[in-house]
Amino acid sequence: MKKIFRFESINRAAIILLILGIGSGLFITAQWKTKTLRVFDPVAPFVELTDTRNILTLQQIDFKKQISSLQKQIKTDQEKLKSQNLSKNIVEQVESYKDLIGLTEKTGSGIIITIDDAKDSIADVNSITHAADLRDTVNFLWSIGADSISINGERVVLNTSIDCIVNTVLINSTKTTAPFSISVIGDPNKLQSELNNSNNLKDIHKRVKSEGLIFNVELNKKITIPAFNGSFPIKYSKIIGS
Repeated sequence: MKKIFRFESINRAAIILLILGIGSGLFITAQWKTKTLRVFDPVAPFVELTDTRNILTLQQIDFKKQISSLQKQIKTDQEKLKSQNLSKNIVEQVESYKDLIGLTEKTGSGIIITIDDAKDSIADVNSITHAADLRDTVNFLWSIGADSISINGERVVLNTSIDCIVNTVLINSTKTTAPFSISVIGDPNKLQSELNNSNNLKDIHKRVKSEGLIFNVELNKKITIPAFNGSFPIKYSKIIGS
């Protein structure tokens, strides 16, 4: 009886182990065939986003070239229309509107402002240039009579956005970084005097003294500011006259 009991116990153990082995095998096989839903390589999404950013940047450059080419063609066609007496007044009126909203290149005397991160301080929130610094400076320039403004070659117009994304500043949706060169056409002496007055743009002047932020204003007799080469989103329009 003892031998039979022992034999039956061994058989039961073997059967249990066999069942467990088959179950484990099926589980492993199912896991191997099932597609993973998680991304185990954290670099892949970053590389993909970087590639997308580079493609969009190149497309933006190409579109700006196309806009510039079309603007030149429009200018050529307008010159032809001027030769016709009936069209001359209309063309001149259109040109005045284009000049007013920044669609024409401007040249004149004014100032060049350089805003840059501090060079001798540890980088922190007070020693680097922010989009808010550029916005404050541009708004102040308009308030003291600036005629035309550009930042790092980007014309500032009525719908220009100056935003910050991580350590990059977007001006007219174009990526740019410090140093920032702000070209301004207007009364040079007035502009320089107002900007160097520490009672104006107080936060910037404070950080210049305490953190070494760079804020320089130089007179310039001949400044050329490019035409705006972006687009104007139109939500509402109305035809006037006939």
